[in-house]
Amino acid sequence: MHYHPAMHPTLHSLYWLWGSFASLLILHLLWCQFIAYPVSFERKLRQGKPWVYIPLRWKGFHKFQIMLLSRLLELVIAGMGVALFVAHTGRLEPLRIAGLTVLLFLAATRLGAFWTHLRYRQQEDAYYLLHDELRIQFEQEGKDFTEPQFRNLAVYQHQQRLRKADEAGKLIAELRREAKRSRTQGSHREMVES
Repeated sequence: MHYHPAMHPTLHSLYWLWGSFASLLILHLLWCQFIAYPVSFERKLRQGKPWVYIPLRWKGFHKFQIMLLSRLLELVIAGMGVALFVAHTGRLEPLRIAGLTVLLFLAATRLGAFWTHLRYRQQEDAYYLLHDELRIQFEQEGKDFTEPQFRNLAVYQHQQRLRKADEAGKLIAELRREAKRSRTQGSHREMVES
């Protein structure tokens, strides 16, 4: 056990460490909500959700940069968490620090996945609102569509609506607006799996 009482931090440095840690968590939330959110979209598309819209810029080097910066931010969060642990306990055992770093990195990664998933939920709400509205419209007009035709039309209209918003630089605003509209209208979201 390597306890170093000489390394016991001052109250001022503890405040600085905690403030930095809290600031990093807020930065991580904002990063996930406004920059790295397509990670969740891409994951859901691979899981078989054909209606998921992937932003136009999410490809190539841009995607690589975002993924790399996301992991670096999560690593810095883990490092700050380890610094807090050492500041409070004074313990510098290499195995404990390595284990804690891995544990905190995994926790930061899971937190990032949760925050990007929130943006995915907005897109899901927007899709199922459109889905429900189309179903109601077709029932009122007496149109006879097969389920695959209906799903394809809903997917197409959803993709077009979000692409238009994305091209105008208003994708997040559109997702928020549609998700809010979905909540206020009480869309019952039919879970139609394709």
